[in-house]
Amino acid sequence: MFNLSEKAVSSPKFYTWLPAILSILVLGLIAAPTFSPTVANYLYPLSIDADPENMLFYDDPERVFNRQQKEKFELHDLIVVGVVNKTHKNGVFNKESLANVHDLSNFAKSIQWQSDVVDGQESTTEGVISVDLISPSEVDNIEQAGPGTVKFEWLMAEPPASDEAALAIRENANNLPLLKGSLLSDSGQAVALYIPITSKGISYKVTNMLQERINSYSGDDEFHIAGLPVAQDTFAVEMFIQMGITTPIATTLIFLLLWYFFRNVTLIISPILVAMASVVLTIGLLVITGNSIHIMSSMIPIFIMSIAILDAIHILSEFYDRYPEFKDKKKTIQAVMAELAKPMLFTTLTTAVGFFSLNLTP
Repeated sequence: MFNLSEKAVSSPKFYTWLPAILSILVLGLIAAPTFSPTVANYLYPLSIDADPENMLFYDDPERVFNRQQKEKFELHDLIVVGVVNKTHKNGVFNKESLANVHDLSNFAKSIQWQSDVVDGQESTTEGVISVDLISPSEVDNIEQAGPGTVKFEWLMAEPPASDEAALAIRENANNLPLLKGSLLSDSGQAVALYIPITSKGISYKVTNMLQERINSYSGDDEFHIAGLPVAQDTFAVEMFIQMGITTPIATTLIFLLLWYFFRNVTLIISPILVAMASVVLTIGLLVITGNSIHIMSSMIPIFIMSIAILDAIHILSEFYDRYPEFKDKKKTIQAVMAELAKPMLFTTLTTAVGFFSLNLTP
């Protein structure tokens, strides 16, 4: 390692441009297949995997059991919208609130689109599975119509014209054990809409469309969007956004701390460039070898940014202390590396082995 530092001192431009050229090359290998379908036949394009389930292996027993049960019972991922009214004396069962619920239910059924054609496969319909949607306007009211006769009708075929009609809907729903406590609360202050979707990966898009519709309503109703796919997809999307924000913040913080300690911009630019090159090369190699960028790997830049400058701080600190002794940059660097080369090599290997050991964990 000391011999390498000697070569770097004698040929600084080569060792400066080498990581820069490699970084540009890797960025090119990522960009070309991502923006060109022709090149994508030969190289791997950038792929984002925002599914939290993929933090477990596909054949993990829990995931296998989950898929089996969903197929067996024909279950779909659900988005749940809770509508609450705490100000009206009848809770959500007033004509204005139920009109909003009825409109939101009809709007949810219309959230459908055709998927893009991929690898010659036929386009499929994505979005809300309207036939399985559960809401006051989409469930049956079952009651006796006379001796030996059962009457089936929609619980709320249309928005109620008065508060009295809204209360009648509540009474009918309370008489049905399957609806009481699930579709509506015991207090009558809340109702729920259960909106099944074709895949959990579209929940963020569907949720935003529902929220836009909800924003158009007036009144005292509170709308709460929940459900496992919403939590997972929202977490995944926001995670990438946060990583995109925190990585530049971390870079800036590191720069400011280095400037506080060394007060020399020329000295601290180099470790920042080393850190940036390390991030580009690491993430770039993940992409061009066919790996998706998922929730966990999106955090890699934060770790690398801090780890990549550790040796640089040792070198800068020692250089800062030894330079007045030699008054020559080359001699100072040679003296610093003669002293620090071996300990930095072992600490770097220790860090590498520590992170590599994560590959051996379940």
